Amino acid sequence: MSNIKFSALGVLLFLFVSLVAFPWHNGEAGQRDVIQIHPAAIPGQAIVNLEAAKSVHDLAGDIDGRVLKSDPCKKNIYLISFPRDYTFDEIRDALKHNSGVISVRPNYRVALPEVNQGSDIFPDQSNPIYLEGSSPSAYYEQQSEGNVGSDSANMLATGRDVVVGIIDNGVEYYHPLFIYIDSITSDTTLDSTFADMGYDYVDDDSSAAEETGDAYGHGTFVTGIIRLVAPNCRVIPYRAFDDDGVGSSFDVSSAIYQAIEDGVDVLNMSFGLYSSDTSIADAVGEAYEAGIAMVASCGNDNTATPFYPASYTGVIAVSAIDSLDYPADFSNHGAYIDYCAPGVNVYSSLAGEYKWGIWSGTSFAAPQVTGICALILEWKPAYSSLQVDSLIRKTADTSLAWGSFTPHDSSYGYGRADAYEVALCLRRGDVDNSGTIDSSDIVYLNSYLTTSGPPPVPILKLGDVNCSGIINTLDVAYLINYLNSGGPAPCCGE
Repeated sequence: MSNIKFSALGVLLFLFVSLVAFPWHNGEAGQRDVIQIHPAAIPGQAIVNLEAAKSVHDLAGDIDGRVLKSDPCKKNIYLISFPRDYTFDEIRDALKHNSGVISVRPNYRVALPEVNQGSDIFPDQSNPIYLEGSSPSAYYEQQSEGNVGSDSANMLATGRDVVVGIIDNGVEYYHPLFIYIDSITSDTTLDSTFADMGYDYVDDDSSAAEETGDAYGHGTFVTGIIRLVAPNCRVIPYRAFDDDGVGSSFDVSSAIYQAIEDGVDVLNMSFGLYSSDTSIADAVGEAYEAGIAMVASCGNDNTATPFYPASYTGVIAVSAIDSLDYPADFSNHGAYIDYCAPGVNVYSSLAGEYKWGIWSGTSFAAPQVTGICALILEWKPAYSSLQVDSLIRKTADTSLAWGSFTPHDSSYGYGRADAYEVALCLRRGDVDNSGTIDSSDIVYLNSYLTTSGPPPVPILKLGDVNCSGIINTLDVAYLINYLNSGGPAPCCGE
């Protein structure tokens, strides 16, 4: 197997999904939504939101339909079927006059961006042995890791105990990256990667394991990238896409609601569609209110057409660049882009016979920013999603390999996300590496400058408290002013 290619189904889906767009309407309980049918709606299905006293089975029976699914977190939201002899408009009109019916919505198709792109995976057929921190070298030493500075950042932050939800097509739980092998007994067990085994909304079971198909490996690949940037974070996989990389707005919104219920800190969403969908929009809105930092890919069709959920308020939208910092030729662009990250020839974990490989797409740029969010929340767990976004923006790099640009840019957003600068911002002033900035750091820094004491650890720049470019007695004075007189906090690389 030299490569795996997505089927022509993805191209057809893209043509469907690109035809019509309608604005985000944030429905509220007690209001009835009237939504026009969309060409990418799944035939014979409707999402209904009912008041608690209303029987969904009676409602479905009235239209000769049946209940297909219920949202486990939103007890009054259901997916129902109806005879295909009827259009959605006819069913909506028939249902919306029933007392207790809050809204009736189509169930839209949603896809992983690489389905539309017809993306190639190039497995590493050497099938290298996994050794944490060193092998495969193509994983730990790849260009993308250097471009976002995660290798240096991990000396200061690793995302420890931060919970990352991943809505995708599942994960291969027993990939070498996620298991522990006892050196004495050779027993294989899951390590601490997974905070929870997650849920499979496609097959309606409690195992979000990947299944063989045209999108096989996507979720495992995304998870591996997040673990590269934030190696000590914990993840919860939510399988909302089938083996070919196609899902529905009902399953996606259900996964988002479950992520809220599970208390995830960060949510990676490497999927989307070219029209706003009310069901997903409402779920994203609730996740934002819950303080979850959300990151989404912007799509792979080299278009400025808004891509959702990346375009929603409160979601960090990520475009892809290549190893020379130029926009990837497939990456979408537009006013909604927040940051860019490497997305061409990324190396990560794969499901299947060959455990590692190379893939390109905005799906693989987004999880690098997701990992950066985890680094932030390790040290600032009380940060809101807005504060997380603000810190990434403050430290984003606008001086790229080819030169500098002025943000906001339609391809680069506010800049290339920079894990190293984020980590420095979080830890600057903690010169003794104790985990807190206190009076001992003043003593430590003064000793380094006046009596040849040990330098700031593990990175010398932690002692440049005022970001002057050098470490001197002004940094000691800066720390004293901050700790004793309420002066400004250690600088953030301004």
